[in-house]
Amino acid sequence: MSENQISDIASSDYEYKTKYMKRIMKALKEVTNEMSSNAKGSIITPTKLFENLVCKFQQLQKSDADARDRYRQGIVLCNELIDSIATATIGDADAYRICLELFSKVIEEFRFGIITNDEKLLEREIFFAFLDLLSKREICTYLNDDQCTTMPQKEFYKFLTNVLLAISNSNIKCVCLTTDDAATRKYTDTFYTMWKRVERNVHFTNQTEQKLPVIDSTTNYIRHFFWNFSNRTVVVPWLLDNGVVKIILECLKTIPLSSEKGIDITSIILNISRHDDGVDELNKFDGLRILKDIQSNNTEELDDSKNLIISMAIAHLSTVEQIRSDNKRKNRILNELLQVTINAAKMEDRLKYRGFHVSEPLAVFTKLFVDDLSLEYVLNHAETDPQLTLSDTIALFINLFIEFCGAFAVEDPLKQFTCTALLNILWSISFQDRYKAKLKQNNKDLLETIKSLAMDNDEKIVDRYVPRSMEGMRNAANGILYNLNVISDNKKDAKSDIPIVSNTDNGKPMIMISYAHDNDQFCDKILMELEKSQDLFGIWIDRNHCSSSEDLWEKIARGIGQAKLVVCLLSQDYFNSKSCRKEASFAIKRKKPIVPIYFGEPGDCDWLDIHIADRKYIRFKSNKSELDDAKVQEMLRTIEATIKEAQEQSSHPQQIEQHSVPAQPRKEIEEIQSTTIDVKKTPEEWTRNDIQKWFYSHNVPDTLLKLFDFQSFAEMNQYASKLQANPKNEFLKYGQRYAKAHAGDELEEYIFDRFKNALLELPVNRSDTMKLSTPSSKPSSSNSSTCTIS
Repeated sequence: MSENQISDIASSDYEYKTKYMKRIMKALKEVTNEMSSNAKGSIITPTKLFENLVCKFQQLQKSDADARDRYRQGIVLCNELIDSIATATIGDADAYRICLELFSKVIEEFRFGIITNDEKLLEREIFFAFLDLLSKREICTYLNDDQCTTMPQKEFYKFLTNVLLAISNSNIKCVCLTTDDAATRKYTDTFYTMWKRVERNVHFTNQTEQKLPVIDSTTNYIRHFFWNFSNRTVVVPWLLDNGVVKIILECLKTIPLSSEKGIDITSIILNISRHDDGVDELNKFDGLRILKDIQSNNTEELDDSKNLIISMAIAHLSTVEQIRSDNKRKNRILNELLQVTINAAKMEDRLKYRGFHVSEPLAVFTKLFVDDLSLEYVLNHAETDPQLTLSDTIALFINLFIEFCGAFAVEDPLKQFTCTALLNILWSISFQDRYKAKLKQNNKDLLETIKSLAMDNDEKIVDRYVPRSMEGMRNAANGILYNLNVISDNKKDAKSDIPIVSNTDNGKPMIMISYAHDNDQFCDKILMELEKSQDLFGIWIDRNHCSSSEDLWEKIARGIGQAKLVVCLLSQDYFNSKSCRKEASFAIKRKKPIVPIYFGEPGDCDWLDIHIADRKYIRFKSNKSELDDAKVQEMLRTIEATIKEAQEQSSHPQQIEQHSVPAQPRKEIEEIQSTTIDVKKTPEEWTRNDIQKWFYSHNVPDTLLKLFDFQSFAEMNQYASKLQANPKNEFLKYGQRYAKAHAGDELEEYIFDRFKNALLELPVNRSDTMKLSTPSSKPSSSNSSTCTIS
């Protein structure tokens, strides 16, 4: 941790102490004065127990003992204080206040010292010591039900609880937390008790329709505690037991979003949604629908910051397909995210803008950029102030990466996460051929920095939590270098033709299985069936996660290089994985035959569909526990036929050349086929030949038509509805596919308009088809052989 960071945290803690501790002590003094005033006329003296406690705290403050020993003795005395409250009287009010003030001073003095000296183990010790105090039976009894205790004990427990929460809140910001902490689940019951307190307060406030600042003070500190605690993404699973998420969502539905409660709870939900386990838990209780409804029904109540909090949470909870289906919301979110990133980049410390750390919008980008259309929109069409060009937007991400790339030289989890997110964003950009030159152009420092991260084995670079939408630092860095055809220095000697198996089973052809590790169970079933045919082919499969070791990627690359074909187990998880995209892209570049095996209905995949459109595929249903035997046999026949085809091609290489057709010049006018169509047919009776003739009659060239491969009139009609709903989105999507299929050529908009008009003018019935027999009044082009349909 740098000296500036230590200074910032110490300053932040001091401000927190000043703001909240003074507020607590002021309220405590008012309450104890009121108790003393109410007791006038009665002879009430402090009990011996509290007199002794005051003496002990005073001796502790004056002690010359080591600060660490004073702190630990302070924790022991606080335990005694909690145990003593049950027998306290009104006469103990002043003694109690003195004890609490002295305890707070001892702890805060010690904490300032350990932050300044960056003593991480002691920071952890303090944090967990305070969780232990909050978990004591007496505190939990107070949190569970105010009616269980009476005056003055009730007030004593309240102020002590508030002090413990306030100090814990400031400590969370600098304490080092790990996945092992979350795995213990030690304080799960305490967290549940705290959240139930918040829930009861929300319900009580809603029923009475009045503000109760005194009763609400503890719940305020609880909400702030969970806001800060959930911001440490690695421990989010710790908060998910006992239905806590359900309580949070129920509270959110019943409170004004503009209130302090509303801000706190929406921020907690956003923090939880940044962890994959949090996403699953929120969606289990219909979190996505709840957030969408809240955002749609409270447009006037939500300012820009609150709206962005909900938008980012919605993005985290949505699948890529759900994001695509709501194009208007998606584009609005992308605009907001890019604007926050632009503004954060202008800040002096490059960290926060309007309370958002720059890592927050970047993390959402890593998920949304799985969809090439989202990436395309941000780079070329996003609406921001100032309006950025393509070069400006790419430069924004590059400059931020250069700013944060030093995070791996020190143990700074937030900066390391930010840098990893930026590497994933640059990796997504590097998959697009048209943007590769932008990344390489005048960016020697960028490539050298990425190469150094790809090679770095420094112990300070640790594997911290990253969501499913992100890959680890080294994997992302190597992915960028691979896409840009840049080899890191430690990979220069790697050879894709080095044998990866010691025995190739007497020359049997080998198949390689590419799959997403979230689909392990499906992969196991497929592997079991394939292994029954190992007399026909060998199998290579990665049974260790691709992101765990870059040496493993070298083995995968060699496996693909030696395989006769690659079996791709396709799912939405596969489409969303950059590692899977890297494997498939490598296979495509090596011209390896691909056998697509679909798991369920994953939908479209812009980057892969164009390369496998002509391949025979097999689809297994995702809702069945066992594989369909007929589909298994179809899969085996397809693999055997593909192997045979690949072997025949490799034994007759000259035949491959005969099938190679030189690319035509980009602007060359294409020949449009002559067409006649049987007007006696209903549209539902159209064959593929009739469909082609329909498009030819509208001067739609083969180069565009082949991207769709309509098999029936019903398919045409179905796509026509989709096209009519969002023609711009479809033009962008198929423009990318066209460029990939035709060596970067651009799909002209007027050509796509012909295609669109052909679909929107489809006949409805036979009578509409009969009308086509009327000669067209359109003049035929001298550059086309199109005939009038008759």
